[in-house]
Amino acid sequence: MSALVEVFAVPPLGCNCTIVGDAETKEAVVVDPGGDVSKIMARLQAKGLTCKRILITHGHLDHILGGRELKEKTGAEIVMHADDLFLYERVGEQCDDFGVPRPAAALPKPDAFVADGDTFALGSIGVKCIHCPGHTPGSTAYLFDQAQLCCPGDTLFRGSIGRTNWMGIPSLQGTSDSQQIVGSIKSKLLALPSETRVVSGHGEVTTIGDEQADNPYLH
Repeated sequence: MSALVEVFAVPPLGCNCTIVGDAETKEAVVVDPGGDVSKIMARLQAKGLTCKRILITHGHLDHILGGRELKEKTGAEIVMHADDLFLYERVGEQCDDFGVPRPAAALPKPDAFVADGDTFALGSIGVKCIHCPGHTPGSTAYLFDQAQLCCPGDTLFRGSIGRTNWMGIPSLQGTSDSQQIVGSIKSKLLALPSETRVVSGHGEVTTIGDEQADNPYLH
């Protein structure tokens, strides 16, 4: 088994977009296509990969804005947790709040919803969905076990955790929970093997072991 992994920041807010592909079957997923779909497509094509699924870690604008265009170009399914559908559907209001242009058209409805513990195969690579509420109600980490890689979105960062306050849209305030996010990380993510690489929604790559040892928010 050989996994192909590409990680690169995309606009409008520097989200880490992650491509994971199977080297033999050339099937791939794209995690959090925030924007610059031409760049995402170029990376897929350079590796000869075909995107089969678009995995959304949570419904904030910088993780979802490229979803429509990427789906149109690849025919891939958009997959996310149902508890973040209300955020996904209100992407326009989120854009207004951050001073980001609204998408030209509404985002397509997700093709499928995942639940905690769901698994599927990406060629010979197993993918597990880990529901980690806290940053948002539906925040979900995707574990690519044979690749020893986890994409937790904005739940866990190198030396930090996701924010749990929303300063703008009044109706979106209170949708995050600081105790819940720490509980999700400790009970679910820190239980992963220590060598597991963590590609967070923003910032540098870390490992579960490093966060177990050094993350000040988890001690």
